[in-house]
Amino acid sequence: MSLNPALFFKYIKQPKKGRTSMSLRLNPEYDNLLPRMSEEEFTELKRSIETEGQHYPIIVNEDLEVLDGHHRFRACTELGIEPDFEVKQFDDKLLEKKFVIEANLRRRHLNNFQLVELAVPLLEIEKKLAKQQTQNNKNKQNQQQELTPDDTLHELEFKEKPVEVVAKKAGVSTRTLERGKKIIEKASEDDKQKLREGKTSIARVYQEIVNEEKPPQPLEEAKIKRESEQDLHNKSELRTLLERLLNGELYCPQCGNTMFGCNKCNKTLQQLLKETKTDHY
Repeated sequence: MSLNPALFFKYIKQPKKGRTSMSLRLNPEYDNLLPRMSEEEFTELKRSIETEGQHYPIIVNEDLEVLDGHHRFRACTELGIEPDFEVKQFDDKLLEKKFVIEANLRRRHLNNFQLVELAVPLLEIEKKLAKQQTQNNKNKQNQQQELTPDDTLHELEFKEKPVEVVAKKAGVSTRTLERGKKIIEKASEDDKQKLREGKTSIARVYQEIVNEEKPPQPLEEAKIKRESEQDLHNKSELRTLLERLLNGELYCPQCGNTMFGCNKCNKTLQQLLKETKTDHY
């Protein structure tokens, strides 16, 4: 449950005097929050508005910044059509931003990661609103004023499980919301874009992040140690072999030649032996 929206805003059905729809503009903060339509979807929206008209008004604040209907606004602008709009007033900027997000959660066809990208800022807004409501209630209690049900509703709702409440509004599980939040914080922009386009899954990207954050396992550390010990043993054996070759203890049985060398790096026995003697074991 949530507070009655009527407590926080009201519609103004007609634009204020001196204001026209041509004064409408986008708020970059709100615009960047929202997922973009595909080129095909936007083309279809423009075609619909051009042939059938604008079915739903664009919702704006008192400064004529678009709150809901960003793509309708763009379509009307590109078509040169005067858009229909309504002004909506809020007593709090947090409530205005909350409306922007929730309007798109309800009306847009988004995949889970796109829903999470909207839900994460909504979660922060709800926490701030709950904190504000708690403080307001304390002030009322200190002034011995009676609390109404609406005064306590928002505070109680988010005092216990805010993640669950926001996940429900977004239509995703709390697990998906928590994993998606970590992805937003940790994943590369390339992985995020793949998630937006449905080319990978939240579970897969999340697991990749978890694997990168894991400390080396005991078995892996033991393997590294064994490889290091083997390398040292190999150098020791090589030095012994080289010394025997140079001392004439090992030689070619056909010609008796003892001046062997590495057939890959073309180093002579003397060079190899000198290098192994300078190594630290």
